[in-house]
Amino acid sequence: MKSFFGKKRKSSKSESDNDSIAGAAVGDVFTVTDWSIEYEESYFIIEKLNRYKSDGGEWYEILGVDGDKRLWLYWSGPRGVNVSIMVDERPVGLSTLGLDEEALVQMDEAQSIDSVIEIDGEAYYYSNSSEAFLYEDNQGKGQGFYVWDFASEDGNHLLSIDKWEGMPFQGHFVESVAPEIVSLYKR
Repeated sequence: MKSFFGKKRKSSKSESDNDSIAGAAVGDVFTVTDWSIEYEESYFIIEKLNRYKSDGGEWYEILGVDGDKRLWLYWSGPRGVNVSIMVDERPVGLSTLGLDEEALVQMDEAQSIDSVIEIDGEAYYYSNSSEAFLYEDNQGKGQGFYVWDFASEDGNHLLSIDKWEGMPFQGHFVESVAPEIVSLYKR
């Protein structure tokens, strides 16, 4: 099966951008090992590649699909040094997170890493908030939105809350993973 997708490419610091997840393109395939038994044997075809930009930097997302299974993979850094995964699930509302708009505004104004929220017994610490822009399909002038980012104490679980014009606040849980567990197969 692996030969069907072409040469296997693993991400590492010593390889070029085309050999790491940062070289991914629509139509390529990726796998994720040692993360979740449910996705261990899956080959995700990349259907979407988006770029984001804020004052804090640039990051990318891809949507991988294998039948009914869908994963969002995020990375930042020139070779995809920071990688995270989100299962394609419905977003979470502010009330479910025990938050309201006023609390988010206060955290944004304070810009303090001492701000913390507790969700299901786990503490999530404020890391930043800012206006960001989505460049769908990595093109165009970008669509603006506001984002608040939080991280668990160990840094492995992330919560991102975004607010788009005309849409309700929505939270997304993401898991930080080692870049080495993601393999890219160029088409």
